[in-house]
Amino acid sequence: MDEKSRRLGSALQAAREGRRPRVRQPEVAEQMGVSRTTIQNIEAGKFTKVNQTVRDYAAFLGWPDGRAQQIFDGGAPPEAAPDAPAAGADDSLPLPPAVEYELRSGETLDTAVISLGPDEDDGHVIVVLQGRKGATPEEIARIAARYRKARRYLQGLAADTDEVAED
Repeated sequence: MDEKSRRLGSALQAAREGRRPRVRQPEVAEQMGVSRTTIQNIEAGKFTKVNQTVRDYAAFLGWPDGRAQQIFDGGAPPEAAPDAPAAGADDSLPLPPAVEYELRSGETLDTAVISLGPDEDDGHVIVVLQGRKGATPEEIARIAARYRKARRYLQGLAADTDEVAED
């Protein structure tokens, strides 16, 4: 453990603690699929290089690609509020960390906006179909087949909302 690791770990911890709503270590660990000890070790600076888990944690917190390495190499930690858009990304959306992490960690295969009613103010369901980065054509075909079934189900639920509202 050296000063660079401690510095980056502290910056990651500060970013996590500054999030609104606040995200606790166990929640981060669960959503990232790692142990709480892993998150504790990262925040304590108990690593020797910026590995994939550290990069994933930074992405989970909404940091742009390469930012963790920049801080590790001596760059200044982010000064903006954790929920503020990154520099040059003024059109960012305030997504929950878990959603942002999933969007960054996979490859978008398809999207859909399903209206919940005939009027614009009836609301929408937004679906983003994600697959593993570098998925094989067979894996993508399997995911697409499952999605077609789920999409028909979601569209059916949206069509049923008028009946539910009348009950």
